[in-house]
Amino acid sequence: IYILLIIFNLTFIYSILKSNDIEKIQIVKDNYYIGSLKLTDYKEKVFLIKEKEASYYILNFWASWCAPCLRSMPLYNDLYSRYKDQGLEILAINVDNPIEDGLDFLADTPLDFLVPSDIDGEISELFGVIGMPSSYLVDADGSIRLVHMGFRDGDLETIESAIQASLAAH
Repeated sequence: IYILLIIFNLTFIYSILKSNDIEKIQIVKDNYYIGSLKLTDYKEKVFLIKEKEASYYILNFWASWCAPCLRSMPLYNDLYSRYKDQGLEILAINVDNPIEDGLDFLADTPLDFLVPSDIDGEISELFGVIGMPSSYLVDADGSIRLVHMGFRDGDLETIESAIQASLAAH
């Protein structure tokens, strides 16, 4: 049954990405737009994504128990430093429960971008996250430009190519 659920979710995500009339995050669930997503940081400050004025967002879902997630975070930090002046904002959404597990990692690995938490899984469910890490490159209008699951050698180049293509298109 677990394998069938994975196949169903992958098929669902693929159908979202390939449908011409279903390009906005609003369709993922409950008519959310990226700008109206409410996130909470580790200090329990609530903010809307639209408060972070950016042309593109990477929403990276991660957990402290996920080795590829932990390996990717410093690389995302480097990516952020290269593209933040061109309008990229990274939101590394931590799904750890208890929240302290994620905080332990962040104490040893400071990051320059925002790290909101999703301990109740609401945002993860909205995006249909089925594995860690899962990253979404989204433009300010809510169009999903890339969905990337997992993190292996060479994956950062794929993500960076998608960022460059998106920046070149605008």
